[in-house]
Amino acid sequence: MSRKCDLTGKKAQKGMRYSFLRAHYNPTAKRRFEVNLQTVRTTVNGRRVKLKIAASTLKSNPEIRSGITLPLKKKSRKRLKKVLATLQS
Repeated sequence: MSRKCDLTGKKAQKGMRYSFLRAHYNPTAKRRFEVNLQTVRTTVNGRRVKLKIAASTLKSNPEIRSGITLPLKKKSRKRLKKVLATLQS
């Protein structure tokens, strides 16, 4: 499974690795900035589900962890339906 937030869709970003050489910053290689995903058990529309959620999302919405029903946006609902479908099968 890809490292992607189930609610927001956040995923890894690309960037450059820098080294400091002779008083100049020197871009040397490409790297990936991974998402800090946390596995959370929560209630979604009355059903207990395990979700991988970005830590920044949990920090801005602490009620997610307490297990309440999430008010979902249209795009999030589509992603969540896919997650629920894989859990049912």
